[in-house]
Amino acid sequence: MDPAGLIPAADSIPIAAGWFRLLLSASFILHLLAMNVMLGGAMIALAQAVKGAGQQGALSPEHAIAAKLPFTIALTVNLGVPPLLFLQVLYGNLLYTSAVVMAAWWLSIFLLAMAAYYAAYVYDFKFAVLGWVRTLVIGLAVLCLLVVAFVFSNSMTLMLKPPAWTAYFGNPHGTHWNLAEPTLWPRYLHFVLASLAVGGLGLAGLGSWRRRRGDTGGKELVRVGLDWFIWGTLAQMAAGLWFLLSLPQEIMLLFLGGSGPHTALLWLGVAMGVSALVLASKSRVPLALAATMATVVLMALTRDLLRSAYLKPFFDPESLTVTGQASPALVFLAALIVGSILIFWLLRLAVGAGKES
Repeated sequence: MDPAGLIPAADSIPIAAGWFRLLLSASFILHLLAMNVMLGGAMIALAQAVKGAGQQGALSPEHAIAAKLPFTIALTVNLGVPPLLFLQVLYGNLLYTSAVVMAAWWLSIFLLAMAAYYAAYVYDFKFAVLGWVRTLVIGLAVLCLLVVAFVFSNSMTLMLKPPAWTAYFGNPHGTHWNLAEPTLWPRYLHFVLASLAVGGLGLAGLGSWRRRRGDTGGKELVRVGLDWFIWGTLAQMAAGLWFLLSLPQEIMLLFLGGSGPHTALLWLGVAMGVSALVLASKSRVPLALAATMATVVLMALTRDLLRSAYLKPFFDPESLTVTGQASPALVFLAALIVGSILIFWLLRLAVGAGKES
């Protein structure tokens, strides 16, 4: 069977695909930053709870994460909607098909996310009275989030490999995992360990902000956060190397000198990651945050090139029919600008309320 014959016909788009690729990358970067802080922070909180060492009161790293976790989950989910929509616009015929092949697991994402969200609220509001049960509650939240990440990793890798869709004919029940994909586990670990690093740096950033305002617990948050960032970064670099080596040879060589843009983006991202590591080792938290954000941007752009390289034999969004109906795009852009202003205003109100309390 020709795998290309399994790909459904693509819908037309109102404006050039390049605009949607730009919006996809920009919105995905915002989602990725929030997701890293959320997942990494939750895993650090679980580790602190299991360790059971240090302060367990209002000044402890665990309590600091507990107070922010529901907010970061909500922010991650909401910031995840735009890139998913733009992905559907450009690659909907591929994404929907991969979702059908593993439909049961895909539909479980919503239940798992709600369970994690509820556990995060219990963990926050009942922090002082839960006792040892607190470890079970945050453990449930982390488990749900890790499973959600694994489902997404399966779906995204399955989307890139139309030949793997033939597994549906042997299992039409929507319970297929893409476990035969060589890049699945290194890709998953790379993202999870990166979240651990960025979550640690987010904790250090919170501690640095508190320390500048005279909070005596800020110093401990910085110390714990930077430790997690340094070791998490080293681990995710190892996973990243495994991910690179697990790619098909013709694609891997693009990032090893075979293509200028592919090679430049990847290794510039690696250089920025090393810079962030050096700055964190010197406790330069603001500069480490800036370097890490630059790394995330570069790696997100590298990921876009990787997706295009995988799909080149099967599909190119530049081939989509453009209708030239720009008015819906203009309405969306206006709504995006107004919505962004409102969100920024609401965040300022939330920060101001935190200062007053």
